[in-house]
Amino acid sequence: MKLNKLALACAAALTLPAIAHANAPAGPWDTAGAVKVYMSGASAPDNFLNAIATSMFDAGYITYSDDGALPGAGFTAFLGYTNAAFTSGANNMPIHTKVLLIKRSKGGSVWGVNPLARSEAIATLNVGGVVGDLSHPGPCTAATGSQYKCPVIGLDPAVGVTPTGNEMVPDFGISDVAPFMFKSPMNVEAGATQLSVSEAGYLSTFPVQAVGMGVVTTAEIPDTAYISQADYAAMLSGNIKDWSKLNLAPAGATASGATEPHPVVVCRRVPGSGTQASYNWAFNNFPCTGNSATSGVDGVTTPKRMSDSTSYGNIYLGLGDGSSAADAIGVDVTAGYTVIENSGSGDVRKCLNAAQNGGVYSFKDENNLYHYVDFGAGHYGAIGVLSLDSQAKTSTDLAKGEGAETYWFFRPVDGAGVFHNATQTCTSGAVAATGVCPSKQNLLKGRYAFAVESTSQYRNAASGNALDTTKKPFVDELIKRAGATAYQKNWTTALPLVTNGLTPTFDVAHDVSNNVAVGSHKGNMCQQFERKFGG
Repeated sequence: MKLNKLALACAAALTLPAIAHANAPAGPWDTAGAVKVYMSGASAPDNFLNAIATSMFDAGYITYSDDGALPGAGFTAFLGYTNAAFTSGANNMPIHTKVLLIKRSKGGSVWGVNPLARSEAIATLNVGGVVGDLSHPGPCTAATGSQYKCPVIGLDPAVGVTPTGNEMVPDFGISDVAPFMFKSPMNVEAGATQLSVSEAGYLSTFPVQAVGMGVVTTAEIPDTAYISQADYAAMLSGNIKDWSKLNLAPAGATASGATEPHPVVVCRRVPGSGTQASYNWAFNNFPCTGNSATSGVDGVTTPKRMSDSTSYGNIYLGLGDGSSAADAIGVDVTAGYTVIENSGSGDVRKCLNAAQNGGVYSFKDENNLYHYVDFGAGHYGAIGVLSLDSQAKTSTDLAKGEGAETYWFFRPVDGAGVFHNATQTCTSGAVAATGVCPSKQNLLKGRYAFAVESTSQYRNAASGNALDTTKKPFVDELIKRAGATAYQKNWTTALPLVTNGLTPTFDVAHDVSNNVAVGSHKGNMCQQFERKFGG
């Protein structure tokens, strides 16, 4: 069948966005000649990456993701022209340079460390033309406004995996904790090994921010319940498998005769996640302790994995091998203690949502095997592994199953209560909350100790594949802005460090007024927090 010229013109008109800016891409397909920068690692910066992009690109830049949202669940990308403010001075990049920035969050922080040091090509986002656009056909579909949904291409390196040729080597990475924290056996992704001493030397590392982590439970756990650090650690490590040990009785249904009638559900991250590494540091002492000189006892404890669930792979859930969604591996939460390993923070939030509200939660594990958990009518007591940036996922995100302060809450450390972002306070029913509230001021002042220090890194000359000099000005500026107060001024979790050369200021109430933390671990989470300023 032949299409006449009028039909072709109409088809194109339906798919082409209007060009409103002289220094804006012509459309989502307009990637030719762009400087391509691939950033991989932690998901925590995703929530303000768009604000940084706005400051670095001329108006009219285009955004892409793997799920049509901004930020995307696993991948986000930006196509635009660098603005005059960015390219002035010593940045050494021509004004209005076209740049395609792709950010991978899938798998978490370790993907901004190990493949970066090893110059390994990994899966990426297939940015380009639009399905149905006869003039500029491509893999993406229009989402909303200048936002496009695009597929992921390429395969991650693994034993027995043959690359497709569509993979990309990351140019720089960001991680919730410093690269040296990603050690075997707890903090390295499936099928990989930790960096050798020489490989670690291939990276130039820069401190970026302090990032708060949190104690989080589903709404089923009352705000009057006291949860200590030891309690939380015991649930993560399987020493407490039932809420009755804390004198609590969530209403989630259990099987007759179950060993844990009120089972603890753990919505954690996969190994290699910087958020998971942060919890392993805080609750399991990994990798910061070794054998005692006197007792010979290792101070490290081990968090439970999904395979440690009471009913993992029970035969009556089906003989699923995980090869497809129809043949998913079942995890029976009604049988008792259940651990669910999630690829991203968004998955953890959805896991908590399902535990509270019920229904079937489907997901993929670190080996891309399909799993499902049937939470029935919900009301399970679940705990989570989340950085405090997830607090932003409030009622506006209920449709995505990410409702902080509705389905689940952050809580004070060593106390009773739940946290409210709008007021930056913790409440506990009719009585005062106890413990240390995860508020912005407590984090800034060093009172809330459950915080880690993120870093950004790229390859140096020792690697033999140093960051391209064409890309370096853009990367250096992005790292600088990621650690600047301008982009965290309304943020409650990601705070610039004093190690960036910044100094905190204080108001008459002795609160920090410029979002600079009073101290740091100096980039070494195995070192004690050192306060540098008073107020």
